[in-house]
Amino acid sequence: MFGKKLFDEHPIDEDVVEPELVEKVTYWILKIIIEMGGHKAFIDSDNDFQYEDMAKFLGLQKYVELDYDDFDRVEPLLILKKRLAHLKRQRPFGSAPLLSKNIERLNRLIPLTEQEQAILEFVILLKQYDIIDNAVNLIGQNLTTSRSKKILSAILEISLEEINEIFSVHGTFNQSGILQFDKENSYSFSSKLELLNYEFADNMINLDEEITEMIKHSVRPASMGTLTLEDYSYIQEDLEILLSYLKHAIAHQQQGVNVLLYGLPGTGKTELCKTIANVLDLQLYEISYADSDDDPIEGSTRLRVYKTAQALLSSNQQTLLMYDEAEDIFDSYDGGFFMLPKKQSDKAWINKILENNQLPTFWITNHIESIDNAIIRRFDMSIELPIPARSKRAEIIRKYSNNILEDAEIDRLAEHEAIAPAVISTAVKVSHSLDIQKKNRAFLKLINNTLKAQGHTEINIKKSDDLAPDYNLDFLNTDADLFELIEGIKTYESARLCFYGLSGTGKSAFAKYIAKKLDRPFILKSGSDLISKWVGATEQNIASAFREAHEEGAVLIFDEVDGFLAERGDTKVNWERTQVNEMLVQMENFEGIFIATTNLIDHLDKASLRRFDLKLEFKALTSQQLIQLFDHVSHRLQLPPDAHLKRELQQIQHATTGDFATILRQHRFRKIQTQSQLLQRLYDEIHLKTKDQRKTVGFI
Repeated sequence: MFGKKLFDEHPIDEDVVEPELVEKVTYWILKIIIEMGGHKAFIDSDNDFQYEDMAKFLGLQKYVELDYDDFDRVEPLLILKKRLAHLKRQRPFGSAPLLSKNIERLNRLIPLTEQEQAILEFVILLKQYDIIDNAVNLIGQNLTTSRSKKILSAILEISLEEINEIFSVHGTFNQSGILQFDKENSYSFSSKLELLNYEFADNMINLDEEITEMIKHSVRPASMGTLTLEDYSYIQEDLEILLSYLKHAIAHQQQGVNVLLYGLPGTGKTELCKTIANVLDLQLYEISYADSDDDPIEGSTRLRVYKTAQALLSSNQQTLLMYDEAEDIFDSYDGGFFMLPKKQSDKAWINKILENNQLPTFWITNHIESIDNAIIRRFDMSIELPIPARSKRAEIIRKYSNNILEDAEIDRLAEHEAIAPAVISTAVKVSHSLDIQKKNRAFLKLINNTLKAQGHTEINIKKSDDLAPDYNLDFLNTDADLFELIEGIKTYESARLCFYGLSGTGKSAFAKYIAKKLDRPFILKSGSDLISKWVGATEQNIASAFREAHEEGAVLIFDEVDGFLAERGDTKVNWERTQVNEMLVQMENFEGIFIATTNLIDHLDKASLRRFDLKLEFKALTSQQLIQLFDHVSHRLQLPPDAHLKRELQQIQHATTGDFATILRQHRFRKIQTQSQLLQRLYDEIHLKTKDQRKTVGFI
């Protein structure tokens, strides 16, 4: 009778929480206020309620409306004390039906004790309802983990020993990543307790779905892949081993199966995981690196998600996990301006992760150099996905471009190493949906837009690296018999050559000519192709170029090699020396034909010079060669002859074939009408190179 009268006179505001939760939430709040000292802050010294909405919820509407002089603070506390005693006799309390259903679903995947279920329910409601959070704040903020555990123990009436065991490193919460104490955060009680993510509590209360749906923004099924194993034939041996190992691991439910895939961006690492899952008829889940708002998820949070995925999905052994951008947890760099390496002080937690996972996991990184060698050794397999050789790139482009492109366009695209299959498939999808005739132009525009956005050089389909049709060895000035040199290379099929000399003397063109006479493709790399702003990436680019040349049987040409073969004694930072070292190692091991060109041979590392079989200087044109080339260009431009210029030509020094190539390009928009004008243009080009004052010839 007393209880009924108490509730009639001081009715609870039941609109604050769901009806099924009213008694439970009221009980928690009353314990905090009456038994845990919260009353000191609940009603301050002026008889004001710190949280009026909480007072109304607890049935103290009458006192909220009164002036503080009209009541004794003992009165409302006495009412709350009697209400708490009444609720203690009513235990146990009900819960929200949908929340209870979802906790039971979770319990089927990750077995939880009654105490663990009670804690999980409390934390979910704590995150969902401000009134509970505010109630706990009455007994203090800036809490230590130890103090927070005592509060949790008191509210839920679970012994402190059990609380400590539940949140131990061996406990289900920690092992699954579902719930843990944030030891770094001490702002409030709620902030100390971390659920899997901020959406999890809301989903558990409001979604009637399987648990995997509750975490779909953190762990989601990977989309279907677009490639086949044949597209990865260039790593066939690695794939044969990997597929056999995974089949055995799945069949025997083997623990601790981890595969590291690494390589430059765009080499198809993610697509390979999808392809393998498809071949083995397994479901592939990926650990997201962005949340539902597309904001990046930091490494420590992603690692918790990974642990949760292992726990939730392990009941289905036909499952693989994929953790892309793994450097966010394995990174061994400080992240400072110079990206200096640091030693990872505690790798035990990483080792544990790599030993105890129930589901086989692919770990993917673009920056293998950022992962400590001690960690790399923990993976069962480490597979590099190099950039496919040019012929393989052409094959992939041809396969996935659906006959949009001509063969010449495919070959030109294949020269660009940043053309990933995903870029091709996306461009095909968009271009096929366009109602225009020239879909190939739209396709190429889409490709270039993507390359530009990624920071890569755009593709100029019209540009060609082929030799000019009228290329002639007679205009090269060297001390070697070039025909004899080519025949010698044909015989031995292995050479390391360094062509040096003035700019425009034909070094790169002759290297291409060698490839043509050997009936081999050539791979031309400039400094801009190889040098990267990322530490270690330049070395990867150098190694990739040598690998591609080996696989293609191509002549490898490094243009302006002085950019990354500088004398090591002149280098200022360590990574410049490692670039030189990588070049030296690759040159030493390469058994094909490698040609380097430079205008600055004096700047090259001395050890690299010793590794070249031949250092051949290309000089400016001799007088006889200059006269012959001048006549050749005049004939090409249909210029009337001027016999008076021969003596003038004999006096010219430092002229090169490159000067005439520039003049011919200039002629397209600035016509040359006479040989006198041609000679003047030649003087102009030489003057810019030599900075010498020339005497004025008597014509313009």
